[in-house]
Amino acid sequence: MSATESWKYPEHKTYPKVPEIEEVDKDDREAVLAARNQRVREDWVKLMEERIVKKKLRECYRTQGVNHYENCRHLALAYLKSLRTNKVRGPREIKDTLADF
Repeated sequence: MSATESWKYPEHKTYPKVPEIEEVDKDDREAVLAARNQRVREDWVKLMEERIVKKKLRECYRTQGVNHYENCRHLALAYLKSLRTNKVRGPREIKDTLADF
């Protein structure tokens, strides 16, 4: 790339919205694969958003010092909410074995 050419941010690939894996006919392998891939992509995006909030929370704790309880509360609450709701499910539903104890 020469100095005269301007750098352009690449466009994100968009995927068609498909039914959830529970709604797909199990005999249709292509539909099952598309639904599974969609679930993995959505979980990955949620995980990366959670990672960004965690990074901002760490930075806020470091910069605010003793005032971090008041100034970083919104980030801490957002991070805790994302921990509760954004669990990576993946293609197989893994049961939480600790919940049985």
